[in-house]
Amino acid sequence: MSMKENSAIIKQGLSTLYEYASERFKDELPKARKEFDLLVPIPPVNDTEMRGRLILFSHWFLMDRAVESGKTPADIFFQKNLLNLSYQEEALYRALRISRISIYGIMDKHGRHIAADIGTDERFEFQMDEDMMLQSNGEIMTMRFITMDKSTFLLASYCTHHFSTKEIIHDRLTSVNIFDRTAFSTKVFELTALSLKSRKYTWVEPLVIYEGTARL
Repeated sequence: MSMKENSAIIKQGLSTLYEYASERFKDELPKARKEFDLLVPIPPVNDTEMRGRLILFSHWFLMDRAVESGKTPADIFFQKNLLNLSYQEEALYRALRISRISIYGIMDKHGRHIAADIGTDERFEFQMDEDMMLQSNGEIMTMRFITMDKSTFLLASYCTHHFSTKEIIHDRLTSVNIFDRTAFSTKVFELTALSLKSRKYTWVEPLVIYEGTARL
């Protein structure tokens, strides 16, 4: 199956999952939005940033934020609908529910896209949609990947971190138990918020913002 076909399947699956979660957990949405605004407090300033924020929120709400007994909407959707899913749908929703957001160093070697998790140094090759672009080799980015049928796909790229912040990102990610999905994703979102903050206050060194030594 081509990357384009996989991309269409993933987008449709996410749409179905969000429709389900918006209806079943509609009372949770206002609360979730307030929590997200505290987690990522930098408001968007244009349509592109607004779209990116909405994607970031929807993925967090579906795959990172627990709504019942430590389970996310993606967990609950998968468990409730497992018996009615086709093989392809089961593979997709299983992949979405265990997708992992982290901060990665990205390399492009001879046309192969390689991601290295800053927190764990896990490295893997991935595929991405044609309309996605890596800004430059060696970029450090908050990203989310899913793995289906032994292939790993880039689901979303949320923001770029300045290279000078790599060490502090590593220290903060390794301070959290990687197997505690909620705690780990929360730390990633906190660091993502710092990246967005550094883009807003461009006259301040990014490392100063990440260290929290500047009053902004």
